[in-house]
Amino acid sequence: MGVNLVTHKAPFCGADIKMGEGEERVEAGPEHALPLSSYLSYLLYQTEQHRRAVAADLLAKHGLSFAKWVAMISLRRFGDLSMTRLAKLAATDRTTLTRSIDSLIADGLVAREASARDRRIVVIKLTDAGRALLERIRGEIRPLNQAVCAQLTTEEQAAMTRYLQKMLGGLIVEPDWKHDVIAFSAPAPPETA
Repeated sequence: MGVNLVTHKAPFCGADIKMGEGEERVEAGPEHALPLSSYLSYLLYQTEQHRRAVAADLLAKHGLSFAKWVAMISLRRFGDLSMTRLAKLAATDRTTLTRSIDSLIADGLVAREASARDRRIVVIKLTDAGRALLERIRGEIRPLNQAVCAQLTTEEQAAMTRYLQKMLGGLIVEPDWKHDVIAFSAPAPPETA
């Protein structure tokens, strides 16, 4: 059975939006008329882009791009990782990740070594200098994250966290990746391979 689509004009961007029959629409003013799921996706994107821009300015003061920082915090959280696993857990494409890691190695913030468990596997690990830099940044990034959430009560933040975990869980098909990505704030494993 097919779904009947209805085309609507999205005035703020001039795009035609196709909606399934019966899909809920949110009205957020005269310039806006999107299906609720499209509007939610738009707001998620805009929120992350604005947060990322502010974070990028802060990180640049420490000589890091956003991509480098994400790689480093993934290594701090998950320990030594292969490039494949790091790319998945950091949600970064391999080309960007390779450039970031090469630069971080040159800066002495991460190292590329053979795995202690299997010498045939190459892993990326944080250096002491990398850990120290992340610790300095942590004190600056937390207030930024608090400012992003300042308009939400603690209860709203907890509810939004649950909703985003549910949404993200629906996007990641591999069960072991899903658990690792969603449980990011769980206690980190030992940092040795």
